[in-house]
Amino acid sequence: MPTARRYDDPCGIARALDVIGDRWALLVVRELIFGPKRFVQLRSGLHAVSPNVLSQRLRDLEQAGVVRRDVLDPPASVALHALTDRGRALGPILLQLARWAARSP
Repeated sequence: MPTARRYDDPCGIARALDVIGDRWALLVVRELIFGPKRFVQLRSGLHAVSPNVLSQRLRDLEQAGVVRRDVLDPPASVALHALTDRGRALGPILLQLARWAARSP
C-alpha cells in the first residue's frame, strides 16, 4: 500500500483508510472531484498544505490508483492531476461525509 502507516486489518474500513486516511488525502480528492488540476491549482485550493506534503499525497494516491498524472502536449507541457475511476467512486462517499458533518454542532 502507498502509506507507510498501515492498520494491518482486513476490515474494509481499515483497508480504505490505508489508502485515503492520511492527512490531506481526502481533501486532494475533493479538489479533483470537479476535474483535473495542476499542482499550483491544488495548492491554491489547499492553501495550508505544504508543497512537500501535497507532492507525497499525490504520489501515494497515484500509487493506490486513485489519482493519475497526465502531461499536456507542447507547448503547454504541464502536468495535470485527475481522478481515476476508482477516485471518482469516492464522490458519493465525500458527499455523505459532508452531510454527516453538516449535522454536527
